[in-house]
Order: sequence, then structure tokens, then C-alpha cells
Amino acid sequence: MVIETKRGKKFLLRASGVLVTAVAVVCFSIRLVPQVLLNQNGTALTAAGFIMPEGAVEMIKNGYEDMQFTVSEVEQMIAEAEPVPSTTQSGESSAASESGESAVSEPYTAPEPDLTVYEGTAYPINEIQIANVGVKHENITVRNGTDFELDIATELGLPPDVKIVKDGTPQVLIYHTHTGESFLKTEMPNFYSSLETRSRDNSMNVVAVGEEIVKKLEAAGIGVIHDTTIHDDPYTGAYSRSAETIQRNLSEHPTIQVTIDVHRDALGGETTRIKPTTVINGRKAAQIMILSGYDGDGSLGFPDWEMNLRLALRLQQSCVNVDPSFIRPLNFTDSRYNMNATHGSLLVEFGTEVSAIDEVKYSGQLFGDALVKTLETLM
Repeated sequence: MVIETKRGKKFLLRASGVLVTAVAVVCFSIRLVPQVLLNQNGTALTAAGFIMPEGAVEMIKNGYEDMQFTVSEVEQMIAEAEPVPSTTQSGESSAASESGESAVSEPYTAPEPDLTVYEGTAYPINEIQIANVGVKHENITVRNGTDFELDIATELGLPPDVKIVKDGTPQVLIYHTHTGESFLKTEMPNFYSSLETRSRDNSMNVVAVGEEIVKKLEAAGIGVIHDTTIHDDPYTGAYSRSAETIQRNLSEHPTIQVTIDVHRDALGGETTRIKPTTVINGRKAAQIMILSGYDGDGSLGFPDWEMNLRLALRLQQSCVNVDPSFIRPLNFTDSRYNMNATHGSLLVEFGTEVSAIDEVKYSGQLFGDALVKTLETLM
């Protein structure tokens, strides 16, 4: 059940914590993920943040699960969606960025099609651009799922508590709570039930996206650590383990100010899978989404959430400047997801389980450019 009123939702979700945890245990025990999570009476779920809490405390702090979208919200996404522009044989596209902000210009050759014959149920892949629906200020859109009266202009006018230096010391930590979240080898018209959505092959999962971001930071002279520790084996307690990884890195490298948890999303219903896609500079890219948390009543142990939000909004703006279609609305939500680690901690979703690996790696490059531009304003 989804409670639509914001204050009521927060109260009732916490009051029903034990029940939700029990349901989650059953779901995982019968191994119906992601099918169960994607088939709750047509409700669309985002799987990247779905955690198996080790108790009610972790559930409350990090979110009972990642049911971030109601049926009506996903229907609105599809209704408001723009068609994905087609690319020509020369690679040109009518949706190429006009802003000139992106520094990505590497020659691109599309991968060979995957001719494997897959078994199982076929779910058509619905390739769309998710539109910017939500609270707006100029070119920024925020999907506000909290009871906080967000004034984007005011928050943008306040400086983040991040000061970057280019002295060779680590400034940024890239890590992955759900390290095994993976992508398709190449574009496909259908997703099959026999396909895996997790992989320990770091060339096919979110680690590959993190590597693209790292390259951009290093090229700009910004010190970065990429921690590829596996946190989701077992899946239960992944956020607790990634919190330990963050603290270890902060202890070893106290100069780190920004931590970014790189995930991939999952959207779908009973009969389809959703692939948020755009075309930038003549090449397909997976749409991305920044998540920033909120702790209005102080129960999450996340007192300085507003500092993180200020950085998130500036990064959202930089991503819009890459191309307006590159980034989905910023997801501002009642959750922590280890974003209390520093005043510059964020979670970013890249594509979904039906995005092709080359598309999300390209998005990693574009995001890396945007991240560099944002951090260079905070020196």
C-alpha cells in the first residue's frame, strides 16, 4: 500500500516497519527479485536502493525499501515522456547538446548486436525520456517527496560546505553499495526472465560506470578514490557494510569531502521494462538521477541534510547544462542511504537494468564532466 500524504506516509511507514521487513524477508527467501518487486499490482519500483534491513533501525535510517514511485507517478512519467530521438547512420542526432558544456568527444563505434537466443518470458523494453516533472526553478526540477517546503532558488544561493583543492590528496570517494548491479551487453528490444540483473564482472556492472567518472576527475587533477568493495553479497545489510567502507576511507584519507554511491535503477510493471534514454552529441546515453536525503524530525541521524542538498542542486544544474534531457528530476526523499557520511555525500542512479553498458558508461563520462565543473566552482 502506498500512502500518498507526506506526513501520514512517514508516520505509517515507520509504524509498519516490522511488517514490511517480514514481507521483504519472504520476497528474498523465495528468490523472486526482481520479478516480485516489479510486479506488485503494476506498481513500478526502483530496485537500486532496495535493502534487506538487519532490523528496524537500519530500515528507518536507510528507507524501508526503495518503493520510490507509485503507479500514478510512473504513468505520469510515461505520459510526459519525450520520444527518444533516433540517430542517423553517421551518428548525428537532432538531440545533440546545444549548450557546449560537455567535453566528451571520443570517437564512438556502436557494439555488435547480441544475437544470443534467450529463454524465458520476454518483457518489451519501453525506451523513453523521463520528463522533468516536479518543483521547478529555471532549468532545475526536483521531485519533492518530503514535507519540506523546498525553495530551490534559496538553497542554490547558499554555498555547499565543500572546499576542493587540487594538491594530489583524495577529495572524492566513488563507491557502490550494490556493487553487482549490472547492465545489458548491448541494446535489446526485449528483456528476458532468464537474464541476470547482477554480475561480479566489473566491466558489466556499476563499477564500470564509476571508472568513467574516476577518469574525468583524474584528468581534471581532482584526487579520487574508487573503492570497489563488494557490499551486496549477501544483499542483506549492504548499506551497513558500505557505511563501514566509507568510514574506513575517511579515516585513511581525511581530505575526502565528497562521497558518491553509484547505482543503477530498475523501473517496470507487469508487462514491460522501462529504459530511460536520451541522445547527446549523436550518441545514446542512459538518463541519470541524483538522490538527496531529508531528515526533518531528526530520527535518521542526518542533521546536516541541507548541506548535501545544496551540493546536489548545483550538480543537478551542471548535468542539465550538459543536456536538459540527460538528467531526471532530482529525487529529494525521506531517507539517509549513508548520505550523512560527509556534507558532500550523494547517491546517483545510472539507467536501469535494461540499459546497455556502453550507454551507461557514456553517461558516466558526461556525469564526470558535470561533477568536475561543479567541484571546480567550490575551490
